Amino acid sequence: MEISFPNLVMPKVTAMGTISFQTLVDGEYIWCEISCEALRDHFGAHSMDGNDLLYSFHMSKEEILQTARNYLELNGGRPVLLMAVNFK
Repeated sequence: MEISFPNLVMPKVTAMGTISFQTLVDGEYIWCEISCEALRDHFGAHSMDGNDLLYSFHMSKEEILQTARNYLELNGGRPVLLMAVNFK
C-alpha cells in the first residue's frame, strides 16, 4: 500500500473541532482527522480555538502523520479519525 501526505490542500478545522488533513492512498485522495482531545492531551493545544489546534497540528505533524500511516496500513487505507487513545 502506497501512502503519502502530499500537502496539496492545507489541513483545516472541521465543524466538529477536528483537524482534517489530506492523504493519498494508492493514488486515491482521502481525508483523515485528528481530534481536538488528542491535540490537547498529547500535542499541547491550549484551547479549542481553530488557530491553536492548527498550530499544535503543524508543530507535531511528523508524529501525527506517522500514526495516521500506521492506522491506514492496519485498516486497508480507509479514512481514520485519530483520538487521544491512539497516542502514547
